[in-house]
Amino acid sequence: MERAVFGASEFFSEEAFVTGFRGIEYVKTGHLKGKNIDIVEIWFNPWKVSYDELLELFFDLHDPTSTGNYSMIFFSNKKQLNVAKNKKDEMKQIFKDKIITEITPASDVKNIFASLRH
Repeated sequence: MERAVFGASEFFSEEAFVTGFRGIEYVKTGHLKGKNIDIVEIWFNPWKVSYDELLELFFDLHDPTSTGNYSMIFFSNKKQLNVAKNKKDEMKQIFKDKIITEITPASDVKNIFASLRH
C-alpha cells in the first residue's frame, strides 16, 4: 500500500477518488489546521492505480490557477515528489495562468488534519 495526500480549497469529495479507480483501498477526508483547505488521504495499491493517475484526478477536480484558493500536494517519498513536480510542469503547459499548487512533505497526517470525517 502507498499513501497519497492532496488538499485544496473548494475541493473534491472522497467519492471522486473511491469511484474513480480500482486499487484505492481507503480514503479519509479532513481539514487543514488554520486554513480553509479540504484534505484527502488516499491509501492505494500502486499495482492497480498509479500515483500519476491520482494526480491527474486531483488536477481535474479543482482549478489549480485560482488565486485566493489553495492547492497542495503532500508527498510521502522522493518518487512522489518527482512525479508531482513533473505533473505540475505538465499542467503549466496546459493552463495559461500560474499554477498555484504547492508541493510539500506529508511527514505526519495527524499533524495535517484538524478534524477527520468518516
